[in-house]
Amino acid sequence: MPRSVTLNSGTGLDRSPHIRAWPWTRQNMLPVTARWARIGPANRKWLIHVPPGGLCLSAFVLIRNRRGDVLFGRPRVHSVWPEKGGVGLWRVREFVRSGVWVLPATHLLMDEDPSKAAGRIARTWGGIPHPSPNLVGVDSCRLPTSKKIGAGKNRYRVYHWALGFVYELQTRRHPRPFPGWSETRFVPLSELRTLRIGRGHRDFLRYLTEIPKE
Repeated sequence: MPRSVTLNSGTGLDRSPHIRAWPWTRQNMLPVTARWARIGPANRKWLIHVPPGGLCLSAFVLIRNRRGDVLFGRPRVHSVWPEKGGVGLWRVREFVRSGVWVLPATHLLMDEDPSKAAGRIARTWGGIPHPSPNLVGVDSCRLPTSKKIGAGKNRYRVYHWALGFVYELQTRRHPRPFPGWSETRFVPLSELRTLRIGRGHRDFLRYLTEIPKE
């Protein structure tokens, strides 16, 4: 069982609740406040379609050593990113140029359970065999895109909706090498403030729990 689970819609990027009718014109459509964030075509009067700016489901794993330090990796351009991480090489090149560090994380595969995704990420990107990550938070945010739709007073910016499942695990092992990283290291909590963290992953550090003293 997770030690603590938090649905966060607070600071950082725009995490405020936001409801806006999507551009449907059918007269018998229920108001958006009466529909749920369940994606599907079975009954469009009840189920909403995919948001115009897209929707992503991701899992993030906070891998920590016995001292409580957090594992970060420095990306390296490699085909493993689009194959196992769902990230295009052009974005990886941006990460490399900017010199950022990121957490082990990927989008969920279709029909993949979040806990299975966390285990996959911990094994593949974290280099930890036989991991048992615990759910510590569920994070929701809207990411602004460059697109706007509508006209006049009804014109508004399109947002991408990102939903992240945040997991944590403690290990005594040093991560196995992985071709997607040029370097990995456990970063002490005291150094996180100055670490150059990319992909908005700093936001997920709020879910770090207290490591019990041995």
